[in-house]
Amino acid sequence: MSQDVNTASNNLPVLRVSQAMQLRDNDQWENRFEIHSETSNRVYIIAQHKKKRHWGCSCPSYRTRRRCKHLEDIGLPTNETPYEALIRS
Repeated sequence: MSQDVNTASNNLPVLRVSQAMQLRDNDQWENRFEIHSETSNRVYIIAQHKKKRHWGCSCPSYRTRRRCKHLEDIGLPTNETPYEALIRS
């Protein structure tokens, strides 16, 4: 998974996520995908909140402090900052 430096035709950044990592939307979250921890065998879920439009992660750091290295590593803002990006496989 990587962030593409190119933008879509509507100038939104594009996140490249393999189809195997993509997950179905649920009631609150969309653009869901899995990301594997670099330091353990854990798998976390990154997703965009449907109404507030910010990105979140299921890791303990995000759940307690609203900041995490997983979002930062792929170029997504933390602290519930609204941000639009496209997911492509």
